[in-house]
Amino acid sequence: MEAAAPHRAPFHARSAGLSLVDGPDVLRVDVADVIQGAVELLLATRRLHGIQFSLELPEDPVPANVSHRRLQQVLLLLLAHAADAAGGQGVRVVVDSPDDFGDLPPRFQFHVAGAQLSPRELQAVFLSPMLVGPLHRKLARARELTESMGGTLAVASDAREGLTVTVELPAPGMTSW
Repeated sequence: MEAAAPHRAPFHARSAGLSLVDGPDVLRVDVADVIQGAVELLLATRRLHGIQFSLELPEDPVPANVSHRRLQQVLLLLLAHAADAAGGQGVRVVVDSPDDFGDLPPRFQFHVAGAQLSPRELQAVFLSPMLVGPLHRKLARARELTESMGGTLAVASDAREGLTVTVELPAPGMTSW
């Protein structure tokens, strides 16, 4: 005799605030919107439970010509890394707009107070995700994905300032024209 399968209510991504994972991939995105969506996604899954996040987003859109899915993957990895490395302290995310002529690229930074990387770990982040420990592996994978989009990821570690991860995406070109 077979046991009846337990009844499960259908999961609707939109009702859980997870609609961002369903849509088609877009190659022109608003970086600030993608960051807000990634934070909402991780809050809905309780991955950021107990972590204080401060988002500093510009009022105007921050255009970037990158894959929405790839950027979302980078942001989810960086948010998860920041949550793991925060040690109960806050995380601040700052988004800078590109200039109107496309000379300065869109840029965002994650500031994690109290987190640090040793010089060895810092070097390993830029070599391979397999050479770095489990805590910073997400950071190394985010670097690989960022570079695959044509962007750069830089990491600064300071005993007083904590850990700062800066991502610069490719400049969108002459967006005002």
